[in-house]
Amino acid sequence: MFKKIIKSFLYILFFLIVIFLVALVVKGQGGNPLLYQSLNSKSTEVGGPFESSGSTSRFALTEAIVEDNTFFLNEKRAKFSMPDVVEANGRYFSIFTPGVSFVAVPFYMLGKVWGIPQIFAYLSTSLFAILNVFLIYKLTRKLGAGIAASLLAGFLFLFATNALSYSLTLTQHHISTFVILLSLILALKPVGIINDIFIGILCGIGLFADVPNLILMFPIIVFVLAKHVNREAINSNLNLKLSLKFISFLIGVVLTFIPFGYYNHGLTGSYLSLPQFIGRAPSFETAVEETYKVGGQVKDDNKGLNLPFKTRYQLHGLYILVTSNERGIFYFSPVILIGLVGLYLLFKQFSSRSVSAVFFAVILTNAFLYSMFGDVTGGWAFGARYMIPTIAILSVCMGIAIDRYKEKLWFIPIFVVLAAYSIGVNVLGVMTTTQIPPKVEALNLPNPIPYTYVYNWQLMTERNLNSSLVYNLYLSDRLTSCDYSLLYAGFVFGIILILYTALIFERKDVKQ
Repeated sequence: MFKKIIKSFLYILFFLIVIFLVALVVKGQGGNPLLYQSLNSKSTEVGGPFESSGSTSRFALTEAIVEDNTFFLNEKRAKFSMPDVVEANGRYFSIFTPGVSFVAVPFYMLGKVWGIPQIFAYLSTSLFAILNVFLIYKLTRKLGAGIAASLLAGFLFLFATNALSYSLTLTQHHISTFVILLSLILALKPVGIINDIFIGILCGIGLFADVPNLILMFPIIVFVLAKHVNREAINSNLNLKLSLKFISFLIGVVLTFIPFGYYNHGLTGSYLSLPQFIGRAPSFETAVEETYKVGGQVKDDNKGLNLPFKTRYQLHGLYILVTSNERGIFYFSPVILIGLVGLYLLFKQFSSRSVSAVFFAVILTNAFLYSMFGDVTGGWAFGARYMIPTIAILSVCMGIAIDRYKEKLWFIPIFVVLAAYSIGVNVLGVMTTTQIPPKVEALNLPNPIPYTYVYNWQLMTERNLNSSLVYNLYLSDRLTSCDYSLLYAGFVFGIILILYTALIFERKDVKQ
């Protein structure tokens, strides 16, 4: 009984530390009232919460719902959201699917009570980021890793990758990751009607958050469908029968697809027409090359609507997403390389081979889908933001590998170096900006700037820029931005060392 109490206390302590660390990097500036919190405070300066149109367009929709009781944007909000704005029938609305904005509504309303609606709206994303730490822990444990290794996997996901930077934005990445991780956990459970309904609902929620989520979840759906197929050998012929229980999955899908259709109909006049298919409002669209449009489609009067996925981009796109210094996940977070080892270990073990196949399928789908995207860099971004679901799955696999090799003398220094580098890079990102230009734009600016995290380093050391509200309110006159970031990174690394030490002792306890 006493051991259970201690264990529960340590779990609570761990997640309180995670929440505390996220709170320390919430974006904001001082002032009375605090900057960004009023309806008229819409600064899009570098390092602020409104520095990216991916967040501003979604925030404008949240604001319109709460303040004006409408899904449409007035001209002021439309200009604030540019270029991610659609115009139809003389009215403006966000180009993005509404899931992120809908989730932010109750947070915004609660924030209004305290006079900080923007901070609370953005905390909706932070909540999903923290929930993803928990889901990674649960999934890693389910696959056989120890408690400390599983907690370490979740902690590294949030604090050693660009998942940290995007936990402070109003974007779809963490909700998408949450839907995929929870679907994987449910998919590993025995076949059941309630389970299937929930997976169907998650598919619908994924669509609400971002249309490509349906494609990313396709391997999971196939895996669940396969579990419903009964195989019978009759007269040496294989008979396949689909269980009627799978209908419950379709019920879950319909439950969420119906409101999504009505939302589209209210905006576009069609249940199936998405704002992305209409394209950006001409009056707000920026003049950039087709290759670097952020989402949306490029229209050609002679050819009709073109989708943003082109196979000719794929080879270069995979390089950009995986290994390039411009956005590559292994350049910004090389600790994730350990996840590839864990994926191989899962495949080697017969009992988890099917799980490793699903993981691998989701990872490949994510990589190949966005490698064909016209804007593979994600516009002005920090790391490969489209690959955060893949990073989460590799974090689960990383927990498996760490648990296997934790006592190997050759493994410890490799892990320490990769973890320290990954933490340093991503703390640099969250403390400054996510707005790093693609290489083609950075080199052609009137005053060229770096297209890697060197730009973040310059902002921190040369301009003393720091986006943390806590720093700007209480510590800017006592510490430099660099000092605060070093203290933060040191604390994060210290937690990792504590977890790793606990991991080793956990192994010894098992042996006894």
